[in-house]
Amino acid sequence: MLPREPTTKPARALLYIGIHGSVVALDPESGTILWTTRLRTGSSLVPLQVEGERLYALSGGEISCLDAQDGTLIWHNRLRGLGMGFACLASANGTTMSLSAAAMAAAVAATAGAAAASSAAASGR
Repeated sequence: MLPREPTTKPARALLYIGIHGSVVALDPESGTILWTTRLRTGSSLVPLQVEGERLYALSGGEISCLDAQDGTLIWHNRLRGLGMGFACLASANGTTMSLSAAAMAAAVAATAGAAAASSAAASGR
């Protein structure tokens, strides 16, 4: 009798959302939230890149590597000295995740509008 080959379950296809310093995984069929991971530093814009079993997320000028199936943190890099501006991710296979100039402008405007509204509310206007 031949030894039994180990079986590996294929990775489940998920839909990922980067939002307000968090990464959320949804079931693409039902829209059900399967897991949420809060990143160490938050920003309203969270670019994501999926590479096989890993999901990379940029937030607050730092990058985190998560397990794509359960959201567990694999590693984190503070990217010291590089600032907190807009960023993009690229992989060795040529896939690039970046934002268009219009998307960047909209994100900046939304962040500025939210800050102004929060400031006005705090001052009682």
